Amino acid sequence: MNSFPEEPLNLSAADGFGYLAAEINQMLNGGEYTIVRKLGWGTRSSTWLVQVKDEDSTYVAVQAFTVAKSKEVESRLLPIVQNELTRPGEELDFPNCYDSFWEKSVHGEHLCFVMDAYGLPFSCVVQAAAHSGRAGLPVHVVQYTTSVILEALGKTHRKKVMHAGRSISIKYSLENIMFEPLTDEDELLEHIASTPPATTQIIDGLPAVQSQPLAIDKVEWDEPMSEVCDWSLLLAGFGHGAYPRLPFIHMLTSAAQELNYSSAPETLLENLTCGLATDIWMLGCLVFQLLTGKQLFISTGTGAERLGEIRDVLQDIIPDAWQADGHVQAIPDANGSTRTLEQRLKEVLSEDEASAAYAFLRKCLVIDPAGRNSAKDLHLRDGWVGEGSKCSCCYR
Repeated sequence: MNSFPEEPLNLSAADGFGYLAAEINQMLNGGEYTIVRKLGWGTRSSTWLVQVKDEDSTYVAVQAFTVAKSKEVESRLLPIVQNELTRPGEELDFPNCYDSFWEKSVHGEHLCFVMDAYGLPFSCVVQAAAHSGRAGLPVHVVQYTTSVILEALGKTHRKKVMHAGRSISIKYSLENIMFEPLTDEDELLEHIASTPPATTQIIDGLPAVQSQPLAIDKVEWDEPMSEVCDWSLLLAGFGHGAYPRLPFIHMLTSAAQELNYSSAPETLLENLTCGLATDIWMLGCLVFQLLTGKQLFISTGTGAERLGEIRDVLQDIIPDAWQADGHVQAIPDANGSTRTLEQRLKEVLSEDEASAAYAFLRKCLVIDPAGRNSAKDLHLRDGWVGEGSKCSCCYR
């Protein structure tokens, strides 16, 4: 059996997947949309650039969820996306969902979202910095990116929606931060015409298409803040609708393992939970990685061992309410040789930069979810984030 270059199209809904096996020029939703190219994919969906019928210059994106996830998304996320997150006339930092439909494939029925298209992943900037030999991005770039993420999370959290990525590691959380594509209609048409779609491969009888994100105006990782603040970023790939009356979503172990919330402590308990505060933990892990080029938590051991690493790195305490949990009771003794969060920041940043970043991260990386700041408070009140949220007029 041949391997697929991207998503495993051969895995069915029974395997926990069931991707839409589509190809270029295929029509969707009874001919209303025609596939132009594939934009990308994640663990629960693939996204396609499509042309709207009878509208030659109108292009939108269709996010097709796997058969295994479509019913869950329909019942938990779709009502919130349609009724709460999509507001006419409201400027959003994530793709606006216009419509939804069901599409049938060899694996079954796929729920599809129709939304704004997006461009290259932010990871292209991270990779460019790494290729230049730099560990992490400049602090001002991370501050700006953090402010964009927090603004988007603030809007979704108001409606009790987790972002939660589609990720299995922090690397793929970067893939959920996107640049907006070319917005000028003529430039977009020129780009589409000048970059033909990738050749479709037939593997095990299924069409496999390579992703081709839409281009953006060229950006450089070392641009000054006066230019960085004009970057157009958005957050894509929203995952779970939380129940408004519950502070946490109780989830099955398999679901938590699939998403791996960057070792969020509440997901490592024997009786695991996750909620809006889990997004804040994930943000903290992402910010540390963007600043240093390294992951903060590296243990791949048991839940107890990973909780022990978190305790030692953060020099934090385990909540009293967790003491009866089996994984907490099995946490090993403190490891005095573990480098703390503050020490690791100072290895890469200047004293002042490390101090300011540490103050922000300790508002996100708190073992007890109840002790973490909200997205709204961080976006509106944190000074480190505020430095990254100024408009370009402040630098003229």
